Amino acid sequence: MQPLPIFYLNQVYQQLSLWECNVNIWLRHNGITLEQLQDPYYQVSFDDYRRLINSAINLSARPDLGLHVGNRISINTHGMMGFAMLNSSTLKQAIDTLKQFINTRTPLVKVNIHETADTMVITFQEVQPLGVIQQPFMDALLVTIAKLLQQLSPHSPALCQINLSFPAPTYWQQYSALTKVPVHFNQASTQFILTQTLLTQRLEMADPSSFMQARQWCINELDLLNGQQSLSDKLYQYLLPSPMPLPSLSDTAAHFHMTPRTLHRHLAQQQSSYKTIVASVNHHIAKHYLSQSQGSIKQLAYQLGYVDVTNFRRAFKRWQGMTPSEYRQQQKTGSEI
Repeated sequence: MQPLPIFYLNQVYQQLSLWECNVNIWLRHNGITLEQLQDPYYQVSFDDYRRLINSAINLSARPDLGLHVGNRISINTHGMMGFAMLNSSTLKQAIDTLKQFINTRTPLVKVNIHETADTMVITFQEVQPLGVIQQPFMDALLVTIAKLLQQLSPHSPALCQINLSFPAPTYWQQYSALTKVPVHFNQASTQFILTQTLLTQRLEMADPSSFMQARQWCINELDLLNGQQSLSDKLYQYLLPSPMPLPSLSDTAAHFHMTPRTLHRHLAQQQSSYKTIVASVNHHIAKHYLSQSQGSIKQLAYQLGYVDVTNFRRAFKRWQGMTPSEYRQQQKTGSEI
C-alpha cells in the first residue's frame, strides 16, 4: 500500500484535544510529532495510519470518534478538490469531481456512481480492507461528505438516504442527527441516495473560471500521485477488489497491456513478484474476513484457493506471526494504547 497523506489525522488530534485527552501520549506512543502531523506533505504507512486512529479511539474511549472528526472537517480541509467542489456549477458536477479526485485526499476508498431516472446512488468502496478502523474511517468520510453536500446546496438538499454496510453501533442515533437524513444499517453496500431532480440546479457559489483552475490543479496532483505509484502498487490495487479466485498472471498482464514475461521482468526490477503480490492481497483479504466475519476459517481458506486448510494456517502465521484464530481473537479484544 502506498504511503497515505496525513491531511485528516490532524483533525483527530484536534478532536482529542477538545475532549481534553493527553495528546502527547497519543503522539509519543505512535512515534509522531506535532510538526509532522501539521505538515501537509508528510505521509505515513497504512499500518501507522490504522494504529493512529485505533489508539485515538482507545485513548478517548470514544468509538464515535469518526463522526465527530467528520463533523469538524471544513471544506477547506479537502484542499483543491474541496475548492473545485465549492465552485462547481451543479451538485452533479461537484459529485463527479469527488469521484474523479478523491484519491488526492485519501487512496483508501473509491467512489462509484449509478443513476436512474429518479435517483443518483453514490457507492463508497474500500480499496483495501480497513479492518478495525473501517467504522471510524467510514464514519468520518460519510459525515464530512454529507455535510459538504448540504453546504453546497443548503436550500435544496439532494441527499435523502444513507445506507451503511456495517451493523448499527451503540451510538447509532448520532448518524441521522449529523447527516439530517435517514440512515439504514446492515445494507449490502455503503451508499448515498440523492434525488436526481435537484442535482442539476445551479449552485449559489458557482464560479466556472475558479472551478476550471482548481480542477486542473487536481489533475496535476493526481498525475503526480499516479506517477509515484510503482507497478507493484498498481497490481495490488487491481487485484484486491477482483472477485475470487484472483486473475491469473496472464490475465493480469493483459490488463496492463504486457506479456507475462514483461510483467515478471518489471516486478523483478522492483524486487517483487506476482506471487508475492497475490500473497499480500490474500493476507489483507484474510485479515478483513477474520475481523469482520464470523465465517469459518476453512471456508476462508477455500475462498483463497487453498485446498488444505492446514496450508492456509501456515501461510497466515508466516504473514501475520500468529494463527488465524489468534488474530480473530485479537481483533475482538482490540489493541490497547
